[in-house]
Amino acid sequence: MTSVWGLVDDRTGHTGQVLGVIGKLGLPYQLKRLEFNALGRNLPNALLGASLRGVNRARSAPLGPPWPDIVITAGRRTAPVLRYIKKKSPGTIIIYLMWPGNARGIDLIVAPLHDNPPARANVITTLAPLHAVTPETIAKARNAWLPQFAHLPRPWVLLSLGGTTKHGEYSAQDWRNVVEGAQKLAGKGSLLITTSRRTPASALILADTLVTIPHLLYRWDVDKDNPYLGMLGAADMVVVTGDSLSMCTEACVSGKPVFVYAPDAIIPEKHKKLHAALYERGMAQPLDAHSTPDWHPTSALDEAASIAREIRQRFPAVFVK
Repeated sequence: MTSVWGLVDDRTGHTGQVLGVIGKLGLPYQLKRLEFNALGRNLPNALLGASLRGVNRARSAPLGPPWPDIVITAGRRTAPVLRYIKKKSPGTIIIYLMWPGNARGIDLIVAPLHDNPPARANVITTLAPLHAVTPETIAKARNAWLPQFAHLPRPWVLLSLGGTTKHGEYSAQDWRNVVEGAQKLAGKGSLLITTSRRTPASALILADTLVTIPHLLYRWDVDKDNPYLGMLGAADMVVVTGDSLSMCTEACVSGKPVFVYAPDAIIPEKHKKLHAALYERGMAQPLDAHSTPDWHPTSALDEAASIAREIRQRFPAVFVK
């Protein structure tokens, strides 16, 4: 049986990428959670090389033989560990789900298009960052949460709010635009509103005054159980702020009509590049005065499945055990 390891650190986003791809391989796997020391946190990978010098081995999962057939990871700090495994076990296929800076010696690198990775034989690109949200996880969450929304009139519009980034802050008018745009799409239906750790209190205060239709509000800093995936699965349409690459791409996995609110002044160029690609491929539209509830996407996004197929095609010998 083919053996698979996933190396994960303390970053939820990195773990989500690894889980998203490993889950689509259809093979048993082990997650190897790693903790890092000061060297791993602060030294550049070029100095760490192919080593475990940056790993707090006492607090990390054991790494040793029997070595696996495939190792998949994401995140800067895990790259030296990935190379260490390759050094110890040259037959192990090592796969890195981001741009590592140095592509040498890695069997397959999967990098999002907006990072402008170089064209190399061991590099493939994705439209968007990878994550753990799949059609299957959305469907499961929908079934679990649907009773919580059943009393609300339809259509249901998920309003997924991000917030302040290092590139800027949404103005009061921006929050007004996105809330009113979502409410317009809902018509006589309801809003399913979810917030993130970056959503400012001022946005919630403004939303309280603007939302005049039935709604359900999840506040990440107060409420315990997060209904986000259930909302995503149940919603008839999705409105999302464009400051989060993850929220935009997760919305497009759902196959629902997705409307992105992304004012030019605070959205970085790589986000704009992703948004443009989603629009071009018919997976989303910008939220503006012309947005209507009768628009439907031409396709849904499921890049983890595509990457898993690519891995099987590139390394067939590993899968015949």
